[in-house]
Amino acid sequence: MVGSKRIVPVTVLLFGVVVLLPGMMIVPQEIVDGVSQQAEPETDNTVTRIDVYANGSAQWTIHIRTRLDTDERAEEYEAFRTRFRNDTSRYLGPFRERMRGVVANAANATGREMQATRFTASTSIQEVPRRWGIVTYQFTWTNFAARTDESVVVGDAFQSGFFIGANDTLTIEGPSNHAIGGVEPEPDSRDGKTVTWVGRADFATDRPHVTFDPNRKDATFPAGRDGLGLMLVGIAAMGFVITTGYTVYRLHGGSAETEQSVTIEAEESSGDSTRPATDPAEQSDGSSSEKPVMTDEERIVALLEENGGRMRQAAIDEEFDWSPSKTSRVIGRLVDEGSIEKRRLGRENLIDLVDDE
Repeated sequence: MVGSKRIVPVTVLLFGVVVLLPGMMIVPQEIVDGVSQQAEPETDNTVTRIDVYANGSAQWTIHIRTRLDTDERAEEYEAFRTRFRNDTSRYLGPFRERMRGVVANAANATGREMQATRFTASTSIQEVPRRWGIVTYQFTWTNFAARTDESVVVGDAFQSGFFIGANDTLTIEGPSNHAIGGVEPEPDSRDGKTVTWVGRADFATDRPHVTFDPNRKDATFPAGRDGLGLMLVGIAAMGFVITTGYTVYRLHGGSAETEQSVTIEAEESSGDSTRPATDPAEQSDGSSSEKPVMTDEERIVALLEENGGRMRQAAIDEEFDWSPSKTSRVIGRLVDEGSIEKRRLGRENLIDLVDDE
């Protein structure tokens, strides 16, 4: 993305990395505050997540990830973390300024009053299953989505479309007690109220477009089976809440993988998160002694290694006796981390283990 001469509609500068945002194009700077751009870590991929709330506001989280696959890259990243810690405002300040401009342009285009608030910036190192250096920017965009009757609609803020580079991902998750009513273009994966696209993807005007409709509580069940039907719905809902909470938790960098990380935050407000402080997933990860010997991701990697580095996704389902949706979620996380690649072969998904060498 850096150095491209093509004007792509959506962009902000993150320590020398061009990320695309609606209605503006910002070119890379050769020198930022006297430090050359070459001194900053190279970016291997970007993970953007948008958590949408029922009132139309959204929390944006952007993970800028650097693969630390050599001692030299690890040392360079440690030096960068020191600079980041000593002068966080140097990185957060330009991001805040540009995002406020983006949000102001979207407000003018949509006619809705919008604000960009609660900015934070942090850096960490993820150790498992691959070592990554991660810079995370986060902010709240008020009135990001439109509200139509009871539905929440994402899309009109992307007046000039949206762009994600090769191997980058964009995830949009809807409000609690909502389900996907429609989505365009078709995502690479969808689960409950969450949709994900994997780059490269160049979205058209007002795209991606996702409608979230409220879940209906007046569902009917066959005569004589109301009790069983309600019980099954309750069990399914509980499983969805647990798995969705775990997904959000991991994408925000909060697992045992980052226990050795150093996190530095600079916040514009009091620092209260827009997510509940008592996330069940966070509470359950408090003690390493309660964790299984291997995570789901590690089990898949080990299975692939045992089978020569390549398997059908359906065979992984069968091996672990998982549902297809669970397998898809775990594989999706491994794809995001760069540990595996997923390819389509006819009607089958073929999973390949990425060779570090």
